[in-house]
Amino acid sequence: MKSAKNRLRHDPSTLTCSTCGQQFLLDETETPPFCSERCKLIDLGRWMDEEVGLPHEGGPANAEGFEPNEHEHEHD
Repeated sequence: MKSAKNRLRHDPSTLTCSTCGQQFLLDETETPPFCSERCKLIDLGRWMDEEVGLPHEGGPANAEGFEPNEHEHEHD
């Protein structure tokens, strides 16, 4: 059974790098889905700097994950 990495190496599919927009063949890169190590690291930097992220819907209104209730305000 071939590993996923080996299967990707022999895939002639044309992809577009999401970092630089360059088209490349999947079997010509060591860093799919990016065209190069440079583009992969640029993308990682964007995630680390929180320039990009996954969409989020709903959830708590504050960082602690709960809404203060009336009893908490009575002690202020």
